[in-house]
Amino acid sequence: MTTPYANLPSALDELVLVAQKPSRYVGGEFGSVTKDLSAARVRFALAFPDTYEVGMSNLGFRLLYHLLNDRPEIACERVFLPWPDMEGMLRARGVPLFTLESRAPVRAFDLLGVTLQFELAYTSVLAMLDLAGIPLHARERGDGDPIVVGGGPCAFNPEPVADFFDCFAVGEGEEVALEIADAVAESGFRRGGASRAELLRRLARIPGVYVPSLFRPRYDPATRTLVELEPLVPGYEKIERRVMPDLNALPTTAYTRPLVPFMQTIHDRLPIELQRGCTRGCRFCQVGMITRPTRQRDPKQVLRLAETGLNASGYEEVGLLSLSSGDYAPLNGMLDDFLARWEGEKIAMSLPSLRTETMNDSLAKKIARIRKTGFTLAPEAATERMRAVINKGNREEDLLRAVESVFQNGWSLLKLYFMIGLPEERDEDVVAIAELARRCLATARRALPKGQGSAAIHLGASTFVPKPFTPFQWEPMIPPEETRRRQALITAALGGRNGAIQFKPHDSRQSSIEGALALGDRRVATAVLAAYRSGQRLDGWSEWFDEGRWLAAFEACEREHGVGLDWFAHRRRRLDEVLPWDRIDCGVTKPYLAKQLAAARNLAEVEDCVLAPCSVCGACDYEVVKNRTYEASEYVPEPPRPPRPPEPALRTRVRVRWAKLGRLVALSHLETMHTLLRAIRRAGLPVVYSQGFHPKPRVSFGPALAVGVESQAEFMDLELAGELDPAEVAARLAPELPKGLEVLDAQRVEASAPSISESLRAVHYRVEFEGDGWDEVTLSDRVAGFGEADQAVVTRAPPPKSRGRRRQKVAEMKGREIDLKEIVTHLAVEGPGTVAFSLRADPSGSAKPAEVLAAIFGDGEPPRGVKVLKEGVSFARAGEGQDSGRQPRAPRYLDA
Repeated sequence: MTTPYANLPSALDELVLVAQKPSRYVGGEFGSVTKDLSAARVRFALAFPDTYEVGMSNLGFRLLYHLLNDRPEIACERVFLPWPDMEGMLRARGVPLFTLESRAPVRAFDLLGVTLQFELAYTSVLAMLDLAGIPLHARERGDGDPIVVGGGPCAFNPEPVADFFDCFAVGEGEEVALEIADAVAESGFRRGGASRAELLRRLARIPGVYVPSLFRPRYDPATRTLVELEPLVPGYEKIERRVMPDLNALPTTAYTRPLVPFMQTIHDRLPIELQRGCTRGCRFCQVGMITRPTRQRDPKQVLRLAETGLNASGYEEVGLLSLSSGDYAPLNGMLDDFLARWEGEKIAMSLPSLRTETMNDSLAKKIARIRKTGFTLAPEAATERMRAVINKGNREEDLLRAVESVFQNGWSLLKLYFMIGLPEERDEDVVAIAELARRCLATARRALPKGQGSAAIHLGASTFVPKPFTPFQWEPMIPPEETRRRQALITAALGGRNGAIQFKPHDSRQSSIEGALALGDRRVATAVLAAYRSGQRLDGWSEWFDEGRWLAAFEACEREHGVGLDWFAHRRRRLDEVLPWDRIDCGVTKPYLAKQLAAARNLAEVEDCVLAPCSVCGACDYEVVKNRTYEASEYVPEPPRPPRPPEPALRTRVRVRWAKLGRLVALSHLETMHTLLRAIRRAGLPVVYSQGFHPKPRVSFGPALAVGVESQAEFMDLELAGELDPAEVAARLAPELPKGLEVLDAQRVEASAPSISESLRAVHYRVEFEGDGWDEVTLSDRVAGFGEADQAVVTRAPPPKSRGRRRQKVAEMKGREIDLKEIVTHLAVEGPGTVAFSLRADPSGSAKPAEVLAAIFGDGEPPRGVKVLKEGVSFARAGEGQDSGRQPRAPRYLDA
């Protein structure tokens, strides 16, 4: 195996200090797995083509990470797309894309598995391949390159990016990911065994694996439509999706030792899959079709996973995930038991997907006891006719009853989501969105208890995008100009965008591009490559999406192939037309989808097959793959728990000294606090909480440590219920910290003692200089020059303007001037390449080590190649100095 580049850690140490949000590239989170890559039989890099906070919010990504690492012979590591500033620095310094766990280059792995959750991530995939040094086109890769595997929802139409992937795993990945890894191991690929071509043919024999190079597209030169995706291997003609028939049989390592990010991710919670699949039959919903049938998890297992996962992670919230949580019949009974166990522990719970017809007052009351922020409902369409077209299955009275329940139980904000551009939609259906929102607001105002503030509704309307394997896969989508016209109809009907109903239209620029990428064939790869080469990536983020570049990219596609954006996104397809995804079998048959399209035009609705007779969609085999559900009557409540003992009136205040070392110097102060609070929860320490609507743990920290600085003298005060020995607190907390955070000491502090910041008087640093230019004589000259100067003034940049502030003080606008001569209390050379200095620090303020280094040793900028350690502090104490850290040596420490 290619060993990790020798210069990678040192290069990263420099990059991590200057890139935006460096903690995304640190690794080493609590629960992460690092193995010896040289000893692994298979090296699997698991990639998410977006930023860390998005990727680490994805449940499937996290499940696969643990599933693969559960096998001793497989080493699975994670990789994400850096932000553009970090990408630019990696390219400028010749540092390839690397994994988080071992910082090994991605190209050194045998497999690169890429999660494809949404089409607008395609250019980000190319950015990752390019940054890793892997040829973009699969046909250009050799036996020394990884096998690039795609998976996720977009693998159900992989054709637009088929040129860039060696193979795709179609369907649910728990079993097929391991089978792919086994095939690579057994083939001896990259170890003198099978060639790349031989391995791909072997992978093609695994059910659910699609190898694009083993199919050849043919097009009609007259109509430019796809005639056939011709199989090149006899017997390899259809790829059947993989499906896990029983959720209760899935591995649970993700809950016994969960991976806990340092930073707050998009969905910062413990995710538990309540059910997989949906048989409601909404005709616009791809995921509802490709994940059939409905498979629910045993409610008792859900509670066990919550118990295990919360104890092992320190999360403060559980997310019960499904496509329709209200369809889970034992939900109410299970929530009662959840509340009985966790309500007193300040644990929140979220149900991201609730349909209007399943929302009721009882459910609203339970959710309100746990959390009461915003509430979201998605009616999708505003008229009975359109709801029949899309087979949504709800009625206006269901929505108004749900709105009443929400506001009666104390919510003051409701988010409503609709779609525009659906097949059969008329202008009156669009205007009805505004009218229905007004009726919802009126209902909310009547239901909201007096004294609870005013009711508000946030209204969203996204543009419908047809997706493969839905009844609307043959339908065109409306162009951007029509999207904007219909958005204007809603705005006009609301009388503007201000007031109690806030309307936020969906960005019309991205929808057509998404549609073309969703419905396209292999010719779309030309546009994807052109867009990437023009600078596109992170297209799911509005600030990085550039419509002009994408339009130019599809113009290039049209010049080369005769088909462009309008052809792929805005035309109606014939029912007998060969579709790019026809070689994929998602379970639901093409005739069934065509029948549902006809039903939509006839306003015919189809009932959920969990509650009604089978509609013969093709997804079930009725023996293994079938609906698996639980009834409310089957749920047996948990035995009553003994009442919680009252919280002791006695309080113990413990001051913990801890170190921050190694990679974790890249964590910000906020991320470090986030990490420590999770560790305190895992340790089970009885922290006292504040009172009020959003209780917070009574934990206070010292002043923020600068990013990039190591420390052996960080402090936090814990207010604990009852009598606790500080040594016990330290012993319980220490094993719950990730590598790089270490408990050094714990002492009891009187309740009346001043806070850490109030009692701080001095901070002591040691700096190690590297390089030929920093001999002892040079350092001594710099120190002497500072000592002889009358002043050493540095100017801090002004703080950013606060929203709503009309004026700022002149001093703030100019920046604050600081004389380091008044702050630096000790400065001395302490050996070859080593300088120590102390800074006065009190409630009036102090200086940053970077400012000292820039002014004395860096000629205005901090010198490169230095290692800064905060080795001690001095606290005020009655009549004398209180030191913590290294032992005092006059005149190092400032007298308190």
